Amino acid sequence: MNTNDDHSEEKLAKKASKRAGFKIHAGIYILVNLFFWVIWIFLFRGNEDKTFFNAVLFLSIAWLIALIAHYLIVYKWNKSMVEKELDSLKKEMKQKEKELEKIKEQQNSDEETKEQGLS
Repeated sequence: MNTNDDHSEEKLAKKASKRAGFKIHAGIYILVNLFFWVIWIFLFRGNEDKTFFNAVLFLSIAWLIALIAHYLIVYKWNKSMVEKELDSLKKEMKQKEKELEKIKEQQNSDEETKEQGLS
């Protein structure tokens, strides 16, 4: 098997793993929140004390924010952010290589000028 195929299969396996992790996270979120909301409906709904309701609401919203962030990282930001950073690093490397070439050319021309002056 070709090393490029191994590399792309490795990338695909990693991507599939991240997506599966997100789906598991979403499933756990749904089950746990469903459990807490059912408890609230059957045990605490008529109570004047809103502590359990507030706790479940806070848990649901905070965890939803984390779940949305997880989704964005796995499906949206990860690829584009990595690609952008990679492009930026490539541009920096090219620019540094050009600067290095200019310095070498200048040094070579300086050496040639000195050699001509000595002759």
